[in-house]
Amino acid sequence: MRTETTLRLTRTQYRAFAEQAKAAGICLGASSLRDLGGNWGMFDPRAKLTCTNANEPDTMWTECARIDISTTVNTKHMRSVQRPEIDWSALEDHEIYPFIVAHELGHWTDNFRVWDAWNIADNDVRHRCERVMYMINEVLADRFAWESIRPGEALPLCEMGKRREAEVFAEMAFLHEHVPRARRSAKVIPAGQYAYVPQSMLLTDAMVAYVGPSVSSAIIERTRERRRIYRRDTRARA
Repeated sequence: MRTETTLRLTRTQYRAFAEQAKAAGICLGASSLRDLGGNWGMFDPRAKLTCTNANEPDTMWTECARIDISTTVNTKHMRSVQRPEIDWSALEDHEIYPFIVAHELGHWTDNFRVWDAWNIADNDVRHRCERVMYMINEVLADRFAWESIRPGEALPLCEMGKRREAEVFAEMAFLHEHVPRARRSAKVIPAGQYAYVPQSMLLTDAMVAYVGPSVSSAIIERTRERRRIYRRDTRARA
């Protein structure tokens, strides 16, 4: 079913998606659409502070790469977005959140890495790689997500995708020649509702509720106190 509505991320969905992300070797955060800059999902390869066990007061902390998803999605807006290849309007309501999560996981596991192009000696080749990599990575992430939710089903090409089919093929072949990509192997991240929770999920009561009712109050207080100290220090330096 395809309707014009606003989907809202449920706690059950978040917890299931968090396990899916950990199985792929990355952590999952949630945030408002505004805080994500109008994006429904974001991938950040940089290591972020992560709580290894959120229901243990004396837990250890580590750093993990993270994807984030928005707590709301306007279905009409999402389906109207122009993509380089796939027609997002083909998505059913119940497929939208799984698609967003899988899309961001695609950026993590199956993309070209821009830093692989930095050592290319030929400036023209390097600049072309850097110029087309964003578009091709979006194509790959969309393909990864589509295969995740509708395995074996043909891609629903948008009109732009039909027009640019030869261009996408050529640019992808060019990247494979100069910066061949390899799918990222998932490292082991322990499963469990309270395992490997991003620090960002402990900063507000609304985000903590997504994690679960047994998050340690001591961890919450220490996390928010560190955040307050960091903000004061940042303002002082400014």
